[in-house]
Amino acid sequence: MKLVFSLDNVICTPPKGIQYGVVEYIKNAKPIEDVAEFINWAYKNHEIIIWAERPNDLAVKLATEDWLQLHGINYHRLLLDRPKRPVFVDETPSHAKFYKHIGDLSIVSELYEEWKNDRQQEQRS
Repeated sequence: MKLVFSLDNVICTPPKGIQYGVVEYIKNAKPIEDVAEFINWAYKNHEIIIWAERPNDLAVKLATEDWLQLHGINYHRLLLDRPKRPVFVDETPSHAKFYKHIGDLSIVSELYEEWKNDRQQEQRS
């Protein structure tokens, strides 16, 4: 199983007053109790992906990798530039209405219906 963890506020508590992406921010972040142990336990049988909202910048990436190593957090993959509140489209939009009870597909279904209505109105004009 793939387990995808957010970094800030899930694995670490960000220090106050320092902006995201700043290397000082990363160095001063504190690990949240028990999370490292849980991740390392899960690492034995699952793929661990850490997806951070931090910018995709080499200095930020290296500082984040150093922080994870310093705190003994094992992972398979580190991803940066996580969008805030994404809507995941993992079904063909025209089929989303059949699965709208699952995850974000209700949003996709609504958007698809809105698009179809807009398209019909444009065709009539």
